[in-house]
This record gives sequence, structure tokens and C-alpha cells, in this order.
Amino acid sequence: IDSNRHNANLGNKYSLYFNFLRDKIKEYNIKSYYTYNMDEKGCLISIISRLKRVFSRQMWEKKKVRASL
Repeated sequence: IDSNRHNANLGNKYSLYFNFLRDKIKEYNIKSYYTYNMDEKGCLISIISRLKRVFSRQMWEKKKVRASL
């Protein structure tokens, strides 16, 4: 895939990702005060007494993180 076509598609990828994230937040009824922006690599979502980490597959493959999703 040439770089122009790839770059043009990035907006769609971000849109799909955030729509998916929004749907999951609605599905699990996660309140905004339980969501924290940790850095550009991931975020920490606290659901009552349970914590989940969301991070990229690349970080997992590089073994920078070892928590299950």
C-alpha cells in the first residue's frame, strides 16, 4: 500500500477505534470518573474494584507489558 493511501486511511482507523471504545464504555456502563488518561500508550479503566489495562499489541509483543486483558 502506498504511503498516500495509507495516510488517507488513518482518519477512518481512528474513527473506528473511538467508536468501538465508546460502544464498549456504554456496554459495560463505565462512568467517566472511572476512566483515567495515563499517557499516549494506554489508559487505565477502573470498574468498581476491578482494574483493566488497555495497551497496544506492539507493547505486548515487545514484552513491555505482561498483564492480561
